[in-house]
Amino acid sequence: MSLIISLAATRAYDAMKGRPGARPRHSDAHDPAVLRAVIERIQQLIGDYRLNAHRAPNGNTYVFWVEISREIELGAFDDLLDRL
Repeated sequence: MSLIISLAATRAYDAMKGRPGARPRHSDAHDPAVLRAVIERIQQLIGDYRLNAHRAPNGNTYVFWVEISREIELGAFDDLLDRL
C-alpha cells in the first residue's frame, strides 16, 4: 500500500513506539518536531535509493508502507526513539 509521506511518517512514528529502547509518551499525541524528523528521514531514504517513491500528478510524493516498516525493523529510525 502506498501512502503520502506525511501519513507514512505518522504510521512510522506509531510503529517506532514498539521498538526496543523506545520510551513513548503516555498519550497518543505526536510531537510535531519528531514527525518532521521522521519525514526528513523518509526523504533521505528516498534520496539514498533505499525507498521507492512516486510523485502523483498533484505533486504529492507517495511511498510504500512495507518498505518503511522494513527500514524501521532495520533500525533506520532508531536514533529518533529517545525523542518519542
